[in-house]
Amino acid sequence: MGRYAIRRLLQLVPVVLGTTFIINYMVWQLPGDPFAGRCGQRPCPDSYVTAMREQFGLDQPILVQYWNFLKNLFTGNLGTDFNGVSVATQLGDAWPITIRLALMAVLFEAIIGIGAGVLSGLKRGGFVDNVVTVATLILLSLPIFVTGYLLQWILGVQFGVIEPTVSDAAAVPELIVPALVLASLNMAFTARLTRTSIVENLRADYVRTAVAKGLSNRRVVGIHLLRNSLIPVLTFLGTEIGSLMSGAIITEGIFNIHGIGGLLWRAINGQDYTIVVPVATLLVLVYLLSNLLVDLLYGVLDPRIRYE
Repeated sequence: MGRYAIRRLLQLVPVVLGTTFIINYMVWQLPGDPFAGRCGQRPCPDSYVTAMREQFGLDQPILVQYWNFLKNLFTGNLGTDFNGVSVATQLGDAWPITIRLALMAVLFEAIIGIGAGVLSGLKRGGFVDNVVTVATLILLSLPIFVTGYLLQWILGVQFGVIEPTVSDAAAVPELIVPALVLASLNMAFTARLTRTSIVENLRADYVRTAVAKGLSNRRVVGIHLLRNSLIPVLTFLGTEIGSLMSGAIITEGIFNIHGIGGLLWRAINGQDYTIVVPVATLLVLVYLLSNLLVDLLYGVLDPRIRYE
């Protein structure tokens, strides 16, 4: 497995270089000059725009710009945004909050989604199966902003169970409801994916063989059935970590969470690409590393998988 991990890490190098180059190039090539509207109601003087472009290295060829970006990225020197505030400081403040939110969402997806899917698959056609099916269909049919505003209004405004907005500290108890909102769609999909996998594997030969050997239901389900049924679910959950972090913009906006989503949204609206590019790059890295982790966990769930 060690050699496989090293080979996969080496394969990530061209992917990271390619994606970061595309991000860096495309963002700075968007229509409009990000410096042109920073002088209030009047147009910015050409001398100001020229000076700002020189300050941020935009007067240089694209390959030189990209090389400077890579050097700054690996040294941690991300410079300042257009307002003179350190980009690294802003990322350092926002990143831990979004990581907590995303990890809590994945935890809810795994515990509730997999648990509901397993019960639904084992009790196929029964009351539990029908309840899970209806609940997942409702969650899948509701846009995430509807779910968020609904829970905020019911739990925060009507009953006062939670605060309608999250404080600047964004403590774990405050993030429970936002994490449930963020996880709602994927939680429903995880439950349905788990149910389908359980039902398919219940008809597999290895399950019938385990039952014929006289193994207990707990051993058949816990060791044989779940390990094989969770492989596609693990793939989905692993790839969703990066997606959850980038998709937190809506949830963070609803609950006023000062995380990466809000930072990215404000930067896009203000055309402050000095923040957009590093945030997008970090999201790519999280997505790639989570996929690598999933690949390495395959061998743990399924002993038949061997890494060469």
